[in-house]
Amino acid sequence: MDYIVLDVETPNSKNDSICSIGVQLLTDDRVTDEWYTLVDPEDIFEDFNISIHHITPDMVEGAPKFEEVWARIAPHTLSRVFVAHNAEFDLTVLAKALENRKIGVPRLRYLCTVDLARRLHFDYKNVKGDLVLSNLSRTLGVELTEHHNALYDTRACSGILLRLGEMYDFDPSAYVRNFRYPKVHTRRYGSKFKSEPHGRSD
Repeated sequence: MDYIVLDVETPNSKNDSICSIGVQLLTDDRVTDEWYTLVDPEDIFEDFNISIHHITPDMVEGAPKFEEVWARIAPHTLSRVFVAHNAEFDLTVLAKALENRKIGVPRLRYLCTVDLARRLHFDYKNVKGDLVLSNLSRTLGVELTEHHNALYDTRACSGILLRLGEMYDFDPSAYVRNFRYPKVHTRRYGSKFKSEPHGRSD
């Protein structure tokens, strides 16, 4: 199975634009390409986000716009499975950024390393803190030298995927999901269900 592994950083709490992205291509469990870029989100930056990834508005001046970044990702949407740590977040940010620019959201297949680790390594135990990228990387012996740098986070995500593959005999295709956007979830009211927007889960 061929993968495109990615991590995005966002400039503000709307989580509908991107200020940096890291990408790796995995073919036959080997990294065949990787790239990182700052992105001009054409949006405001909030102090909290800056405190996490340390990317400031002046750093993205002259950086590629999202459309340029998507042009590099788009050719892989049909041939590769997307992989991210807490993948619903990263893919939802991508989908919102596409929607904002009136670009259609394609059908995406994905694997989530949080989900894989919860199932395979922790056997569904309630270990939310252990599933944080930095903690899980440490537990599995995967290198993560600069957390919240999108390229290093992407490398760690790839490393987790490959390490789980070494440790456990599993068929990755059994864990592949179809990404759906926009999100809805259901809340029970007596015998009825009500659909509501699905918010950020991390």
